[in-house]
Amino acid sequence: MVAIHGRAGQAAERGESGIRPFDIGRDLRPVARLIAQAFADELDEKGRAALRELRLMSYMGGFIRLLSRSTSEFRDIFNGFVWIEDGQLVGNVTIQKADSRGYRWQIANVAVAPAYRGRGISRALMERALRHIQEMGGAWAVLQVRANNVVARGLYERLGFENLGGHTKLVASRPPQGVPFPRVKGMIPVPASQGRLLYDLATSQPHPEIHWWRAPRRSQFQVTLEQQLGEWLSRLVGRQAVLRRAIQHFPDRYEAALVLTARRWQPPHELKLWVRPEQQGKLERPLIQWALATLQEYPRWPVQIVLSTVDQAARQVLEEYGFQEEYTLLTMRRSVKLATDI
Repeated sequence: MVAIHGRAGQAAERGESGIRPFDIGRDLRPVARLIAQAFADELDEKGRAALRELRLMSYMGGFIRLLSRSTSEFRDIFNGFVWIEDGQLVGNVTIQKADSRGYRWQIANVAVAPAYRGRGISRALMERALRHIQEMGGAWAVLQVRANNVVARGLYERLGFENLGGHTKLVASRPPQGVPFPRVKGMIPVPASQGRLLYDLATSQPHPEIHWWRAPRRSQFQVTLEQQLGEWLSRLVGRQAVLRRAIQHFPDRYEAALVLTARRWQPPHELKLWVRPEQQGKLERPLIQWALATLQEYPRWPVQIVLSTVDQAARQVLEEYGFQEEYTLLTMRRSVKLATDI
């Protein structure tokens, strides 16, 4: 397989079919088109915004090429391989460092034009990406895939990737009406200054994906004075309110907490929920009920929340209130030290 890919890479450099390294000056625009085509049904608002930025950058080819030559950080963002067939770019894989040491690498944007699928192009691109990570001294390759993308999941599993779990986005088209406020011992407002206790709660979660791939950062829970002022002003002018509630049974520790971002100017409302492992199945309902009762005073816009795939108790409560799954994104990893067959 290595020899085949080597010849294919040389052919691609001559303008024929095969794999070659991504060239930011000439490939950014066709790759943006390919991603839009391949993931048209999967892109959320953040994904569409990122794609718009990618398209905008594609019109600055000369400047972007200069930046990529002058800074290694820029090259790390736009690194990967493309597949050329019939004189056009029909396949792509993006590779990025996932930490400063280059210990973990992320594989993304594995895309093949519809007319060229079923020819082994995705597998060839993946194998080349794994070899590159190995050559760069990386230890792990990690990627994310939609749970309902059976074809892609099958490919990654055959290449030796293991599933770490993932997260599910649940959405209610509008808050249910008539939800009463719960009466729960120990439910208290959370001051913005208590980010330390929220961080401690978030890091208590037993999810493999969280601990191995994207562990909570303390800075995510520390609300600065400037941010507190921004929240106060937003609430004063009626734009949105960031409301926090926790259930506290012991001093200096939260058993569960929920952050509600309730908006008046534009949707959606957003929920974030954490529950200690030993309290799962017990404290989700009152916190969710408090959030939905609070939203009775806000516009009846969609409400969304992202949960780990292991948070089944919270999901069950949310589905009782009309939430439905929008997507589930799985995280998969492979040790490239095992990649001797690539």
